[in-house]
Amino acid sequence: MEPIIVPIEKVRANNYNPNNVSENNMQLLLQSIQDNGFCFPVVTVYDPDEEVYVIVDGFHRYSIFKDYLEAKELPIVVLEQNIAQRMASTVQFNRARGVHQVELMGDLVKAMIEQGVEDEEIAKHLGMDLEEVFRLKQITGIAELFKNQSYSKSWVIEEVPDEV
Repeated sequence: MEPIIVPIEKVRANNYNPNNVSENNMQLLLQSIQDNGFCFPVVTVYDPDEEVYVIVDGFHRYSIFKDYLEAKELPIVVLEQNIAQRMASTVQFNRARGVHQVELMGDLVKAMIEQGVEDEEIAKHLGMDLEEVFRLKQITGIAELFKNQSYSKSWVIEEVPDEV
């Protein structure tokens, strides 16, 4: 693989990708690119008839570069594939990413807390809301993860008049 840099206006989306990403995950992808740089080039094929690079994998990275960062250029890799191979590759790339296991995410949150990372920073950099961070802290079963948290009373005693 040999990544190249091309003008972003020479890159186009394909018309068959079934993958959809929530706005929350788009924000996480933007945060990842800002934190880590652009680590994975967009995978494309060259369409000589249109004289453009058609995306096989990386549409959301392309969207971040184009729409959020307003970049003029994009790092890509060019494959030599026919349309059937491209379609299969798109699904393979999408499905091969896997999903996060809750227990392992809890362990990750625990390790970050032990490194002194605040809940808000964990939420920001892992694309979570604070409630999800708290739930992941709970599944680890470690009381010290909550030692600096403030708690409200779970219920309040009230006087209720006797009804006759």
